[in-house]
Amino acid sequence: MFKKVLEYAGEYRKTTYASMAVMLIGIVMNVLPFLFLYQLMEPLLLHKNVEVWYVAWRVLAIGTCGVLYALFYVKGLALSHRAAYKTLRNLRSSLQGKLERQPLGTIQEKGVGTLKKMFIDDIDSIELLLAHALPEGLSNVAVPLFVFVAMFFVDWKLALLSLCAMPLGLIAMGAMYKAGTGKMGPTTLPPRR
Repeated sequence: MFKKVLEYAGEYRKTTYASMAVMLIGIVMNVLPFLFLYQLMEPLLLHKNVEVWYVAWRVLAIGTCGVLYALFYVKGLALSHRAAYKTLRNLRSSLQGKLERQPLGTIQEKGVGTLKKMFIDDIDSIELLLAHALPEGLSNVAVPLFVFVAMFFVDWKLALLSLCAMPLGLIAMGAMYKAGTGKMGPTTLPPRR
């Protein structure tokens, strides 16, 4: 579906990809402060002397990352919304062209309500996908990856050990799903209208 919708993006397809890249950079800026915070805490926990410049540099880096995250996030959303609205315009123009080539009887048969729903509601529902789900979804999925990479900089053994939680979690979720569906019994969906 993404591929089909992005065909209508035209020149704004690059803007959609740029919004995803900008939001990914923003996510990196959101994860980096945890690495800097670790660098601040480690010498204190090991009772080492800490220079003022060492603390000041990391505090400045944490603040800078916070500002950059906000800027990249807002810029990514602006780009994704610009591309989404231009894509919706292109979709409506294409639909209008197809509608103009239809016989009048076919148009009257569909009715005004169906056409209004098609032009407004159905096409507007794609905005959420293009403006939010694509760029924000990709960046939110990338957060665990960036956290995992940051953990390798801290302690690679601990990072590998943290991977053990994934299969255990999947096994637990599978067991809960099996127990839940066994107790629920069969369900039936209402008939489509």
